[in-house]
Amino acid sequence: MRKIALMLAVLGALLLLSGCKVSGNPLPEGMEEETVLEQGREVVAMLNGGEWQEVYDLLRSDARETSSPETIQSYMEERLEKAKAYVKETEAMATGQKLKDTGEEYGTAVIYCKHEKKSVMYRVAYSVDMELMGIEVKVQ
Repeated sequence: MRKIALMLAVLGALLLLSGCKVSGNPLPEGMEEETVLEQGREVVAMLNGGEWQEVYDLLRSDARETSSPETIQSYMEERLEKAKAYVKETEAMATGQKLKDTGEEYGTAVIYCKHEKKSVMYRVAYSVDMELMGIEVKVQ
């Protein structure tokens, strides 16, 4: 269990920056908002459809090293147990961010969804080459 928690923390760390809040920063040069949102919505659909292997397969190599389909499954099942089934998207935005340790710029699709019991915020991060870097799911 400790190994799973560590893997999830590392996966989530790809998205988390100390004190970083989604504030609508511009996407890195060359990234298009509609593309980031469209790809983010596809990942949200896969996560809610139980397509753990498919999400894992989309991760770029460095993110795959710290994750597995089983880790993604465990991560999502824990959150969906509280939120229950997906109902609909309520809001979405794309924002640019930068990894604090490397300075790498990336884009994040931030998608707010209503589930049967709770609202959920999905953050789906992409490199400027549109490789999936990581996901974060917060039950509100």
